[in-house]
Parts: sequence; structure tokens; C-alpha cells
Amino acid sequence: MTRYALYFAPDGPWWQQGSNWLGRDAASGQLLSQPAIAKLDADLQGQLTSDARRYGFHATLKAPFQLADGLSEAHLCQALQEFCAQQNIIKIHAPQVQWMGKFLALRATGDQTLLNDFAFNCVRHFDHFRAAMSEAELARRQKIPLTVRQNDLLLEWGYPYTAEEFRFHMTLTDKLDAGAIADSLHAAAVQHFTLSEPLTIDGIALFVEAEAGADFGFLARFPFG
Repeated sequence: MTRYALYFAPDGPWWQQGSNWLGRDAASGQLLSQPAIAKLDADLQGQLTSDARRYGFHATLKAPFQLADGLSEAHLCQALQEFCAQQNIIKIHAPQVQWMGKFLALRATGDQTLLNDFAFNCVRHFDHFRAAMSEAELARRQKIPLTVRQNDLLLEWGYPYTAEEFRFHMTLTDKLDAGAIADSLHAAAVQHFTLSEPLTIDGIALFVEAEAGADFGFLARFPFG
């Protein structure tokens, strides 16, 4: 079944750097050569970023969902265009490569109130487009340890890491065990994402997974204002 996702996906140098790091451009579908990392085998590097590569360079605003009955991609695009026309640009303050549990991510620093409010507005505004989870999908998601609050959010919004549980991040690796390889990836990512170009949220990107397990592809960007 086709799934859609509402993401922040930058354009320009940030998109190029992120796509190169992951080894795939989600807009063109082209596989890219990842930056060489000293003392790290290229095949292993590819394995350690494989799941992140499938989703493309992004930050989640509304997690992947199937469309509710009676609603179409065209309806979703129209709603995105109308919603984004009312939004203001948000600056990502001093983005840094940081650990987020066992994986690396590009994260915002400083006051993130506007960013968090915007993300939850996306979740609420577009929730009527989301088909209810099947029992099998709910059971699969609940296999991951969740707090009581996270489970409540999962049941209400189809995703446990929203509202006050939301943490803006752009995933750079799969889960890593502590050690020299993880340290090498961290150091390389810090160097790779040292850009002078500002990182700003100025639109919402619509991504699509055509069938279960397929790579997520960039479908369209809806600019603010």
C-alpha cells in the first residue's frame, strides 16, 4: 500500500550534502557515492546508513501514513498548498551533528518552541488524511518500548514521537554500537555538515513510498507564503 509522509527537506547545498552523505538523492532516485571516511570500508559505510538512505534526507513532520478512504493524493496536495501559504519561515538555529540514542542526526539547538509548535500543527492539521492503523501495524509499533504518554500519542496520532515528545532531527545513520566505527562516522559527519548556508524551514516536502519496503521518493515541495 502507498504511504505518504510530510517532511522538511532542504534544497540547495544542504540537500546536496545530505543526499551525498546518505548515498541517494530522493528527488531523482539516483544513487550517489558517499564521502570516503578514513579507516572505514565503503561497503560497511553503506550498510550503516541503509535504512536512513531508504527514507531520504529529511526531518519528519508527519510520519508515514496511508490515505483515509475517500481522500486522494490530489486532495492532500491541495491541502498542503493552502496550509503552507499561511506559514512563516523558521530558522534552524545552529544545526549540529549529535547522537540521538544510538544513531547520528543533524539536530537543532537553542530555543525550538516555534519549530515544535509548527511540527505539531502539521500533525493535527493533516490527521484527517491518515487512515487508521491496522491491528498488525499497531502491534508492530508497540514492540518498541514506549512510555505511557508515547503510547497514548501513538493511539491518537499514529506516531509516538509528536507533541512534547517531538525532537527535530535529520537522521544520518542507522543504529550504531559504541566504538571506533561510530566515532569515525561522527567525526566525518561533523566535518561534512559544516556549511555556511543557513538551514531554514521554508516549505513542506511530500514524500511517497509506492509500496511496502520501497525507497521513499520526493514528490513535491510546497513553499511557505
